[in-house]
Amino acid sequence: MGVFSVEITLRNWQNRFLPAEERGSDVVLDALVDTGASELCLPANVVETLKLHEIDRMRVQTADGARHSYRVVGMVEVEVQGRATQVRAVELPPGARPLLGAFPLEGMDWHISPKQRRLVPNPAFPDGEPTLYALGVRPAP
Repeated sequence: MGVFSVEITLRNWQNRFLPAEERGSDVVLDALVDTGASELCLPANVVETLKLHEIDRMRVQTADGARHSYRVVGMVEVEVQGRATQVRAVELPPGARPLLGAFPLEGMDWHISPKQRRLVPNPAFPDGEPTLYALGVRPAP
């Protein structure tokens, strides 16, 4: 369930390895923070601007109950309020609303405040320190 929108900056992570003429353009847009979506979901026109390549296909059930097969593209660097992560994205039909799902939010260590309609930093790491939850890993003696 989406509750609010945030401005996100998107980059084709592979640009750093591509010749200039093959690089996609960065995109800044508003995306719906969607707690019902797991992935970053982008309309086809944004995927084209970023020049992302298909890396897989995914079966998707949309909010209206319909089932589709969508392209998975990547890799995308997504930045929100100074925090960034790299994720794959699901390509939606042209003109669809971009969705910022659980995986990229977790990668940037954002928590959702539905009442305040905003993202809040993880209270354990409010300064955006990198976090990795490695359960069962013990420090060396």
